[in-house]
Amino acid sequence: MSYIPDVSRTLTLTGGILAAGAVVVAETVSTDPTMGAGSFLLGGAGLVAALSAFTKDFWIDRQKQRDHELDKLRLQSRNDKSIQAIEALLAWTKAARAAVSTLPPVPEISLQADDDHDV
Repeated sequence: MSYIPDVSRTLTLTGGILAAGAVVVAETVSTDPTMGAGSFLLGGAGLVAALSAFTKDFWIDRQKQRDHELDKLRLQSRNDKSIQAIEALLAWTKAARAAVSTLPPVPEISLQADDDHDV
């Protein structure tokens, strides 16, 4: 178990809060408008860093969920292509059996029952 993500998250949150606090202090102490603008940018960057550290786990979970959905769709697509290929082969064998009656009978395979299963 690694504590590095927890430490970096805590440091980022603390830095963001300190930067936001620096904005408040700089705004109250300084009357120079350029100082206020600089501290505002610093505080804004700190707040963005704090918010991104706070929501990082949410976005990582969302990405894992998207990857899972893509994998599920790939598996379903492969299954659908396999079913289409088997149906085409069955149709071809039935047509061959209808043309040449000496061929062995075509097995009855129901692929519709397999569609109900979730991947």
